[in-house]
Amino acid sequence: MTKTTTGIKASEIMTGEVVITQPGMTLVEAAQLMNKFRIGGLPVVENGRLVGAITERAIMKKAVETDRRPSEVLVKEIMDAPKVIVSENTDINEIAKRMSDEDVSRVWVCRENKLVGIITNRDVIKHSHELIDILIEQAKIKGPKLHREYTAYGKCEGCGLHAHLKFEDSKFLCDNCLD
Repeated sequence: MTKTTTGIKASEIMTGEVVITQPGMTLVEAAQLMNKFRIGGLPVVENGRLVGAITERAIMKKAVETDRRPSEVLVKEIMDAPKVIVSENTDINEIAKRMSDEDVSRVWVCRENKLVGIITNRDVIKHSHELIDILIEQAKIKGPKLHREYTAYGKCEGCGLHAHLKFEDSKFLCDNCLD
């Protein structure tokens, strides 16, 4: 399938005010930030540059599971390399694909190696209605070239349920509504 661009860019859906941690902070300090702001992961930033990421999973696996004292473990000891970094101009389709391919729930938006924002799976879902609207318009323009193999995930235009959708008769429909 040909890559489709929607016009929705990372800069339009990212959160620009990002809660960060630093490599020299303890896990207790990082966990306090995560709890205070109700987030499951933090970028690790040093001198404005993204140097890593720390997640609840990393804390559980690399500290709790190995019975290390969180007050004695530094963020830099358990942080991971950031899996997905995008630019401000990256299209939402590419962001969603990379999140899926890498099995991550957040991507980091950088400009010249400096962190400028974050996009979570919630941000992508929140803007999916715009994405579906754009895909519908593109499908109408392409007409018969677009057929049942074209799929997306979202709200079915037939029954309103959220499901995997196929494009038919100028609508995105779930399997139940196609039958």
